[in-house]
Amino acid sequence: MSMPMFRRSFRVLIAAAPAVLLAALHMVAARPAAAQLGLGKMAGPADSASAVSPASPRAAVRDFLRLANGGDWTAAGDYLAVPPAERERAPVLARRLKAVMDQRLALDLNSLSPLVVGDTTDGDANGDRIGVIGSPSGHEEPVRLVRITGTPTRWVFSQATVANIDAWFDALGAPWVRERVPASLMREGPLNVYWWQWIGIGVALPILVLIAWLLGALLRQVLARIASHTVTTWDDQLLEHLRGPFRLWAAAVVAEPLLSVLDLNARVAGFLGAVTRGMVLLSFFWALLQIIRIAQSRIENAAWETGQGAQARTLVPLLGNFLRVALTVIALLVALSQFGYPVGTLLAGLGIGGIAVALAAQKTMEHLFGSVSLAADKVMRLGDWVKTGTTEGAVERIGLRSTSIRTMDRTVVKVPNGRLADDRIEIVSERDRILFRTDLDLTYDTSREELTRIRDEVEALIRAHPHTWPDAVRVNVTAFTDSAIRMSVVMWIKTTDYNAYLRIRHDLFLEFMRIIEEHGSSFAFPSRTVYHVMQNDSSPTAGPPSNPPSSVPGVDPSGPGSPPPPAT
Repeated sequence: MSMPMFRRSFRVLIAAAPAVLLAALHMVAARPAAAQLGLGKMAGPADSASAVSPASPRAAVRDFLRLANGGDWTAAGDYLAVPPAERERAPVLARRLKAVMDQRLALDLNSLSPLVVGDTTDGDANGDRIGVIGSPSGHEEPVRLVRITGTPTRWVFSQATVANIDAWFDALGAPWVRERVPASLMREGPLNVYWWQWIGIGVALPILVLIAWLLGALLRQVLARIASHTVTTWDDQLLEHLRGPFRLWAAAVVAEPLLSVLDLNARVAGFLGAVTRGMVLLSFFWALLQIIRIAQSRIENAAWETGQGAQARTLVPLLGNFLRVALTVIALLVALSQFGYPVGTLLAGLGIGGIAVALAAQKTMEHLFGSVSLAADKVMRLGDWVKTGTTEGAVERIGLRSTSIRTMDRTVVKVPNGRLADDRIEIVSERDRILFRTDLDLTYDTSREELTRIRDEVEALIRAHPHTWPDAVRVNVTAFTDSAIRMSVVMWIKTTDYNAYLRIRHDLFLEFMRIIEEHGSSFAFPSRTVYHVMQNDSSPTAGPPSNPPSSVPGVDPSGPGSPPPPAT
């Protein structure tokens, strides 16, 4: 992949990730708790909207559930098409139908028709099917509503549905348990789960943990035997880090058949089935994160062995963080899809959401993209000594938003990556040699012959030094200043270690002093000549004397290294 394509792809990923997270959190918060648990929507004030006709299938089922939840079984029996000979059993049949619907029918009221005529697209002009229930024989039998014309028009459960109520009810709660547990445990508890089933869930959980531990250990032992015959060590490290994902996967595999023995109701069973599938996916993504971690460690170690350790410490953690972010977003989307959330709608909204998030977090996006630019272009690595703006120090960390630089004062300056990507960055630690430049200011009483010998010996000393870059040595008189003859020395020292450079420079300075002293010269220093003028009182004006005084107490009239004053 070319660098421009990589940068564009990274912009899309960074812009989309926050939109995915925000939209997912909004969907989770907006969805009712009952829907998240897979429970059917009960009747409530919000269902009495003006768009729902009171003579529609949705209104009929809503009213039936409302009356049943209120314990008015006689009124609820009016919504059953009971034959006249069994009219007295209508309340009993209503109670049993409510239990069957709670246990076997994952009903969504919003899916039912809100019209008086019902659903006209299902090919049944006089009836609507609201769901199916598995019979003891294994067949799926429909639960239907039929329309009774008259004043007013009503929708009731069909006679075929009413005829199956007793068989459905007898099959509830695992018939093999019904004869063996007390009647008190056959009552429904929270979430329409029988009390004996709650007890079974409590017993099943420790059994599930034990089986998952044993199965995970057995699987790891088998794979460890296979890995022991390989010449590499990464597979052994992988098995060690995959202990947790193995156990979670084993628990998910065992959970579904173990809980199916309890014969839970359709809504709770559907929710637990989504949870077990989520556990399988979680174990998969958990294993991928562990693989990324091991790969990151091995790449860094391999880079150290090949001498690319600094570059690896910069690029590998940054790439690992991006992979973890992308993997987390994918795992979140997959988990939401398992619980019935419309992931397709969420992805469709990423276009507008991504633009909105990118505009709102423009600076953050700039810094994130700047970190990728710094890493991809290999501008600097961890440990490099850099100068940028007014900041100078060693690079300690290159993060997703900022880079940490440790200064000479041992403080840490965090520079945003977006600014670093645009600023001038001077990488001091990448130089192959260090420039040595100094000026030797000699006194003016140094003769021309002595000056020439000093220059020749200084140059010879430099060229003979083992750490001198011989191709660039310059020793020349460059200026006559107010108080000195300036000799400039320019050279390169063959080292990248600044401490070694300081030691070499120290030794050279001492040698320069020796050479200058041996030739009878010395270093000049700033000085000033003072003229003392004696004024004659008899003369209105007096100029400077013809012979200036030779000295003034405490002051050298000519100054060290200065030419004699001009004659007046």
